[in-house]
Amino acid sequence: MKLSKHAVDRIRQRCISMAALNVIWKYGRESFAPGGAVKYFFGKNEYQHALNDREERADVLDRVKGCTIVVIDGTIITVYR
Repeated sequence: MKLSKHAVDRIRQRCISMAALNVIWKYGRESFAPGGAVKYFFGKNEYQHALNDREERADVLDRVKGCTIVVIDGTIITVYR
């Protein structure tokens, strides 16, 4: 997973860990965005699915609920809540 400079800045600002990014990428609901980007949203349904999977820690899942990452060509370009 590559990160753009903008994404690194946003991750620091929003205190999101690499483990959290992996959870969003793995379990997030995928939708397409303008410019060829793909959004991964981690909401209530995705939270329940990840919790039932029991691979991820509940504290990490709680912190990322409601987060979205935007990816272009395998590079995360931004992260927001």
